[in-house]
Amino acid sequence: MSAKSDALKTAMTDYIQARTARGAAPDARARVVADRAFARLAALVAPRIRYFTRSYGLADVTDDAAQVCAIALHRAAERYDPALARITTYVNWQLRAKLQELRFRLHGNQRSAGRRACHCDAVARYAASRRGRRLADRSRHKSRDRTGSGRRPRGPRRRPAGRRMGSAPSHHTAASFAS
Repeated sequence: MSAKSDALKTAMTDYIQARTARGAAPDARARVVADRAFARLAALVAPRIRYFTRSYGLADVTDDAAQVCAIALHRAAERYDPALARITTYVNWQLRAKLQELRFRLHGNQRSAGRRACHCDAVARYAASRRGRRLADRSRHKSRDRTGSGRRPRGPRRRPAGRRMGSAPSHHTAASFAS
């Protein structure tokens, strides 16, 4: 594992230990230790949070995204099982799930629906154009064999008669080299 993954693993382990110690003895000191451990964990995960926030189109609501990611970190610490996955993978999936949920709550499924509609319109316009029809006709005829049965030919491609692999072209004869 990389140095960042190791640091994330130790920070998560420290936070889990501090949280369990806080549950055993709920005093101010245990709470401060748990809060510091979580702050260190959040600082290590901050670049990932920024990256995922931008990639999900939530740059305009960074405060909400940060709060949602803090909840995801708490959930990851509660439910993490080392036998199932690495901590980095588990944290990434928790962050992604919460950010996708936030995006859906704020924007609906508008991003992917707009992309689908735009793509379908572009394909329809291209298919209706003269060049699109010409390419479609050419590809439809190209896939058929010479008999017109609509079946693609099988087997290796045949070479033209008179020409074998490794033989010289017919204009290179021994007589042409002698002169």
